[in-house]
Amino acid sequence: MPPSPFAFLIPCLLPLRRNICPQCIRLSQQQQQQRRRIGNTAQKILNVEKPNPESYTPTPLSRPIGVPYPPKPGEHSGIDSRTWREKRDDMFNYDKHLIRREQLTKEAAKPYFQDWSRTNYHRGKTFIAPSRIFRAEKSLYFPNMVGVTLASPKTLSDTTPVLRDRISVVGVYSGHWAELQTHDFVKEQSHPELADLIAHDERHGGPLQRLELNIEDNWMKALIVRTFMRGIKKERREQDWGRYFLVSRGVTDEMREAMAIVNSKAGYVYLVDWLCRIRWAGSANAQAGEKEALVMGAKRLLEAWKTEKEASTKGMVGGGRKAVATSSDRR
Repeated sequence: MPPSPFAFLIPCLLPLRRNICPQCIRLSQQQQQQRRRIGNTAQKILNVEKPNPESYTPTPLSRPIGVPYPPKPGEHSGIDSRTWREKRDDMFNYDKHLIRREQLTKEAAKPYFQDWSRTNYHRGKTFIAPSRIFRAEKSLYFPNMVGVTLASPKTLSDTTPVLRDRISVVGVYSGHWAELQTHDFVKEQSHPELADLIAHDERHGGPLQRLELNIEDNWMKALIVRTFMRGIKKERREQDWGRYFLVSRGVTDEMREAMAIVNSKAGYVYLVDWLCRIRWAGSANAQAGEKEALVMGAKRLLEAWKTEKEASTKGMVGGGRKAVATSSDRR
């Protein structure tokens, strides 16, 4: 079939059709509203009044922190497990593009050296640790993270199996300076009482342990840390190799906000119970009373863990006796 002699007019008539077709008019109006909304959001983010770090004073942490759902192994691995069809559908999904635009706008509005400049005031401390642990029914959860350990540097491991059924003092940091801040809470030289408590509990087969999470989002820094893992091994006992995680991906901004990691250049310490709930948290260098609060919280969790284990053991024994009595009655 020969081409129409008026084919050259089609590009000229397309804009006219868009202005006449009701469906095209409705779609264009929706797109304009969405673009206007994104523009207003970006303008608010860029024009937001920034707090003055010099006048900021850390306040006590008055509410539980963490994610609202129990962690599961495999979550937040940073690995895209979508199929090609799902990737194709997401690529043509306009709503998901709008969500991604808002995320990129927030990232672009954040100054690159913001966290470094905040460390000049209060040494990066964002909150004061609570004097008591959070109540169990009100506590939120420590999210699952995926990384390599000193024991298995070539395979990925989840943090949830290591935290589950144990009481853990977790240090989260990114960089050597933040690591030294977490040592102020947990290291034997700066906090011998906690170190003695962990050592005593280990000798008696207790649940108390210490965990380290080194989060390096920059792939080059993560590669440097992996290069010097042999030296990191020499600084730690062999039984602690499986409790040192190098996490290079999967940690989102939502997770950081939920865990109160406001400054990524500072160190944070969490007291996590056997159900992976955050019961206490501290930031940056320890102030007066924070080390004592951490020890008291660990002791209270140890007592609660022993009470729960004894109750579960008695329940199992009682259930077994009832089963034996029922079988004897039947006979």
